[in-house]
Amino acid sequence: MSTIMLFPLGSIVMPEGKMALRIFEPRYQRMVAESMKTDSCFGLCLSGSNGAAGEGELSQFGTWVKIVDFERLDDGLLGITVVGIKRFRIHSITTESDGLRIADVEWHASWPMQEMEKKDAFLAERLQDLYQEIPQVGQLYPHCFFDDASWVTQRWLELMPLTHEQFDQLSRHDDCQIALSYLRFAMNDD
Repeated sequence: MSTIMLFPLGSIVMPEGKMALRIFEPRYQRMVAESMKTDSCFGLCLSGSNGAAGEGELSQFGTWVKIVDFERLDDGLLGITVVGIKRFRIHSITTESDGLRIADVEWHASWPMQEMEKKDAFLAERLQDLYQEIPQVGQLYPHCFFDDASWVTQRWLELMPLTHEQFDQLSRHDDCQIALSYLRFAMNDD
C-alpha cells in the first residue's frame, strides 16, 4: 500500500495520457506545491455527480499523474499539464482539514500493448479525426500510437462522459478488452 494525495475531477487521464488542468482551490494549490517540492506525483480519480467537482463519491480506480509542465495563466491561475504514470485502486480515504483527500492505494499494472484489429480500426480513425478537429487535445500527443488498441482505448475513455461507476467497471481489468468491447458497441454506426 502507498499513501497519495487525490485530485478528483469530472474527467480522467489514464497511463500515457495527458491533461491540462487549471488549479485554483487552495487545497489543490497545496497539493501541487508539495508534489513539485518533492518531485512526486498525485492521484487523479473521477468524482461522482453529487456535488461540485472534488466532492461526493469517487471512483475506486484512478491514475497516478506527474506534473510535466506548469505556467501562470492569463487569468492569474496556475496551469499544469500532467501525464498518467500508473493505475491504482483506492482502499481507504481520509480528508485533511483543508479538504484535501489522502488515499491508501494498491498499484495496478498498466494495460499491455495490443495490436489494433481490423474490426476496431474505426476507433483509431475516429480518434485521429477528433485530434484534427480539436487541435488543443491533439497537441497534447506529439507521439500517437493508433496501432495500439490499449493506447487508443485509454484515450477514448479519457474523452467519454463516464460516471465513476462506469469508469470503474471498464478500467478494473488487466487489459483493454472489456473497455474496447464497450467502445466498439457505443461507437459503431452499423
